[in-house]
Amino acid sequence: MQPSPEILRAMLAQDTADIEQLAELLTFERDYLQTRQHEQLPELIEAKDQLLAQLGARSQQRQQWLVQANLSRDQHGWVEFLHRQADTRALIEPWQELIEQFSECQKLNEINGKIIGRSRQTLGQLLNILRGQASGPQLYNADGATAPQNDSQSLVKA
Repeated sequence: MQPSPEILRAMLAQDTADIEQLAELLTFERDYLQTRQHEQLPELIEAKDQLLAQLGARSQQRQQWLVQANLSRDQHGWVEFLHRQADTRALIEPWQELIEQFSECQKLNEINGKIIGRSRQTLGQLLNILRGQASGPQLYNADGATAPQNDSQSLVKA
C-alpha cells in the first residue's frame, strides 16, 4: 500500500522536528562534556535514545514502503519513490534538507565521541599516575587493539 501524500508530509515534518531536537541535544551534550557536567548526561542520553527510536521506527516504515515498491532501500530509492507521484515530488527538496540536517547531527556526534575518547584517555593516564604505573606509549598489538608498551625492550631492570 502506497502512503498518501499527507502521511508522507506529516512523517517528513516529524522527522525534521526530531532531527532539529537531536541536534540541539547533541550541542548540549558537547557543552556538558566540555564543562564536565556529567550529572546532566543521563537525562539527555535518555531523550536522545527516545528521539533515535522514533526516527528509527519511521525509517523502518519507509524501508517497508520501498520494499513493496521494489525500490532500493537507500537514499536513491526514496527519492525515486517520491518522484512517482506528482503530489509527493514537492517533498524531495525538504527531504534533501532533512538529509543535510542528519549529516550535521552525525558530525556533532563524532565531535562528542572525540571528547569522550579524550576524556577517557586523560582519566586513564591519571589513574595510572595514582597507581604509580608508568604510562608508556600505547602501541598496537596483533589484534589491532592498543596496549601499553611492556618493558620487553629494556636492557636492565632494577
